[in-house]
Amino acid sequence: MEISQINSRSYRIETNGKQLLTPFFYPSISSIKTNFKPEQYFEILQKCGYPAFLISSYDLYNSEKKSQLLNEVTTATQANSITLLDSGHYEAYWNHDKNWGYAEYESVVNNIEVDFCFSYDVFWNQKESITHHIDESIKSIAISAGMLKSGETIPLLHLPTPELLEKLPEIIQTCDPKIIGLPERELGASLFERAKNVKKIRDLLDSTNRSIPLHLLGTGNPISILIYSLCGADLFDGLEWCQTVVNSKTGHLFHFAQKELLPCDCEYCKSDLPYSLQTLGHNLKFMQTFISSLQQSITTNNLNPLLERYLEKTSIKTLQKIGDF
Repeated sequence: MEISQINSRSYRIETNGKQLLTPFFYPSISSIKTNFKPEQYFEILQKCGYPAFLISSYDLYNSEKKSQLLNEVTTATQANSITLLDSGHYEAYWNHDKNWGYAEYESVVNNIEVDFCFSYDVFWNQKESITHHIDESIKSIAISAGMLKSGETIPLLHLPTPELLEKLPEIIQTCDPKIIGLPERELGASLFERAKNVKKIRDLLDSTNRSIPLHLLGTGNPISILIYSLCGADLFDGLEWCQTVVNSKTGHLFHFAQKELLPCDCEYCKSDLPYSLQTLGHNLKFMQTFISSLQQSITTNNLNPLLERYLEKTSIKTLQKIGDF
């Protein structure tokens, strides 16, 4: 994998003969709080031609069509899709499955080809020392990398306190990552509090004098992606594309059943497909267009038209102070 920095807010990432520009969004596939099975979402993404996806190792492990789905994801990886495998803890948590562990995770990552894979999570325990948490996190990253059949391991870090965040350069020095992943939900209670922490993380990453893209997990809201991108985040994934419907004019999200309130003449909305498929296609079409516009605005340093379209003036001023642009 090769990473080249285009400017202070944009990277080009090349892997397995494929290329992506940041900011970049992976539609997540999950069995939790969604309407279809993972294999159905996988098929929809392939038919819509979206260039990437994230899929859960937990869902792959527990799929009734496990072997078939492992082969199909591998085939997609070998073709044109940019594939990302996650650790499965999100699904294990919501299923109250305490049996999900390294062995189950390894049985998936060692039998699939993907471009990227998040390392196995080590969650912060307040009863433990910061040093112990950092040591265990680094150990897990090394173990995960050794399990992966193909692709690049992305260290998935849980650093939900200021003291832990300050340890980021130390972690970088030890594990030498190409990309770093952190959950959005752990960065604060509000949007702009999280944005401030994204900027802090970007400054910490840049202090290492390395070009390291930042992936925020669980970020699928277009407005959040816009704000975090301008504060230093680069890669995103989320389930909003299959849980809500996006207003293509404002980027705001509505209940999945409310697409009829949002006039749209995209190819999916004009089709005779069933409502759910229309909505999913509509969302994916918007995300491709939105991400492309965001990439172009950042690459050319022409941010004002995009900011004025999606944000109020007061929000733009707040964002400019946080992002220092």
